[in-house]
Amino acid sequence: MTLGQNIQAARKNKGFSQEALAEQVGVSRQALGKWEKDTALPSLDNLQALAAALDVSVDSLLGTAQPGDAPEPTLTLDALRALLDARDAEKRRRSWIWGGAAAGAVLLLLAGLIGVAWQYDGQVQVLQAGYSGMQAQFSRTQSELTAQIEELQAAVRQGEATVLNWDWQPTGRVVHDLDGSWVPVSVAVTPRTDSDGMTGQLVLVHQGGRYDGTTELLDMTPGADGVYRVNKGIVFTIGETVDLSVRWKSAAGTVTNEPLGAVPCTEEAFRPLFAWSGSSDSLAYGYRTRKESGATMLTLTCYPVELEVDVPAWMEVQSVVVELRLDGAAGEPAATAELECLGWSESGDRRTAVYNGTFYNETAKNGWPYQGGTVDFVVRLTDANGNTWTNTHPLTER
Repeated sequence: MTLGQNIQAARKNKGFSQEALAEQVGVSRQALGKWEKDTALPSLDNLQALAAALDVSVDSLLGTAQPGDAPEPTLTLDALRALLDARDAEKRRRSWIWGGAAAGAVLLLLAGLIGVAWQYDGQVQVLQAGYSGMQAQFSRTQSELTAQIEELQAAVRQGEATVLNWDWQPTGRVVHDLDGSWVPVSVAVTPRTDSDGMTGQLVLVHQGGRYDGTTELLDMTPGADGVYRVNKGIVFTIGETVDLSVRWKSAAGTVTNEPLGAVPCTEEAFRPLFAWSGSSDSLAYGYRTRKESGATMLTLTCYPVELEVDVPAWMEVQSVVVELRLDGAAGEPAATAELECLGWSESGDRRTAVYNGTFYNETAKNGWPYQGGTVDFVVRLTDANGNTWTNTHPLTER
């Protein structure tokens, strides 16, 4: 049985619901559900807490291998230690068997010599044959374990250069709900070499947030461009840090792991920032009003507009426009200025650019009808995925 099946069986045996067991362990019901479905692994602390709550041992939750199962190498220190422990245990067990068998053979031989040795000669020969068979079996087992350990050590040495590059990016806006804030993301990994039959798996370890201490294992799909991707099923929650690593498995069954990096999930990491400014002091944003033929008209004190846009490095900006909004305009902008980029500069995981444009045209030189209320500039930034972010800059009468 798998770890998840063992947890579920022990929980039902104790008569606990998922909610009751999750509360005792100190995790969410969703996290416990993922453990039972084997789509995520509990941390060591959580595993010990599960065993205590279910009144079972950690070993019983982990389970044992079924007879006849072929050992599968896993590139972790725990797996390496497990193989070494298995080899040592096998040596001790075989030594005990040898000792017992040898002692039995000697006793039988002495009894035969003292008594009627000719009656037991056939039995002694059978025992000697069994003893030789045990020796041969032990030698084969020891050779297999040694070969597996050497294969794991070679995989460790080669694992440092398995990834050529990788990146991640949100696939939607930040969502705010009763449990907090989260955003769906995708991850792409390019292996340094790709072989026939190779598979990839993304490993995510959540620190902080609603899934604290949870490990996720997600299968990656290789594309025609040689890039392995996970496009759905990944959620980053605001306030957590996610450690990412990749696990490759060759057609021969060799497994290698390589860390990718950590992603600190702050809300600023998923949205653009705006700074209303200008390259000269003449850009003093405001408005004036005047009467014309019994109507109130609004004009701007500064028709050019300029602002600084600061976005995450992964975000591709499609367009930036500024709207002039007046109360009484039924929610429609009185005018729109499409801004042009003056060039990008990069700093760490952010990119910055200055955008500018103007509201001036022949039809707007006399101003816009104004019925009173607030006057605002509203910037609308749209990225290549169709997501739109807005920011409002109030104007004052001058």
